[in-house]
Amino acid sequence: MSEAPATAADKPRPRKRTRRRREQLAALLADRGASTSVHDLLAHFDVSEATLRRDLAALSEAGELVRVYGGAAPAHRSEFSWREKALEAAEAKRRIAEFAARELVASGDMVFIDAGTTPRRVARALRDREDVTLVIAGLAALLEVAEGNSRVVVLGGRLRRPSASFLGSAADLLLDLVTPDVAFLGTDYLDPVLGANYPDLEQAAFKSRVIGRSQRSWLVVDESKFPGPAPFGHWARLDARTGIVTTTPSDPAGQAALDAFVGAGHVVHRLGSDRPTEQVGPG
Repeated sequence: MSEAPATAADKPRPRKRTRRRREQLAALLADRGASTSVHDLLAHFDVSEATLRRDLAALSEAGELVRVYGGAAPAHRSEFSWREKALEAAEAKRRIAEFAARELVASGDMVFIDAGTTPRRVARALRDREDVTLVIAGLAALLEVAEGNSRVVVLGGRLRRPSASFLGSAADLLLDLVTPDVAFLGTDYLDPVLGANYPDLEQAAFKSRVIGRSQRSWLVVDESKFPGPAPFGHWARLDARTGIVTTTPSDPAGQAALDAFVGAGHVVHRLGSDRPTEQVGPG
């Protein structure tokens, strides 16, 4: 007796296949813990780019992932505390901060200090200068300057953990009352097109406003902040008055990333092993 032909019930259901693939996609991103490009995801899943993008859109709407430029990132990622971050690249952060305080702050300046661990080091380097006013936006930096000699203004507000930053309507209101001569900002990642990367929208918006209100802004970052996948999906745009102070990257990809910032018109201070070098992009 010949076998009966397969019925529709015997075949895998398209909806079930789609659901299973999307579960696998969300699990893959969660396991990697960082953003992954569409190109890399296509190599992992045997689907068309259009299908993959529909999957990403559906998972984003369901809160299972975050869409980022050129790919996607897991929605629930670990953000290290400022105490944990302070242990990373400590010597590089010290050199960056001391250079910034010595070379980029003039007498009489009002200086905005962000909540990051490298800006905290800048605060430490400036705390005994009586000729500057420090505008503090984070608890760690505030602790550094509490017993110094500089004039201190605190942008109070809601304390955001784990970064120990001051955010919210009170911080926004107080920021509107000052125009810093120079701002020193941290970030989780830098991109020459998208700007500075942050864990949430509120932080990205606040940093954008700081950049807009400051006469000059500097991202003070060690070389781990580029290149590589962006950890989060929220960005603060960099204007032409925003520069970078960092250590010279040890790998070609990091050097190429800094070259891209120079090409985009940003001033970049690369601190080499012997002396700092400055590169200025086209005006």
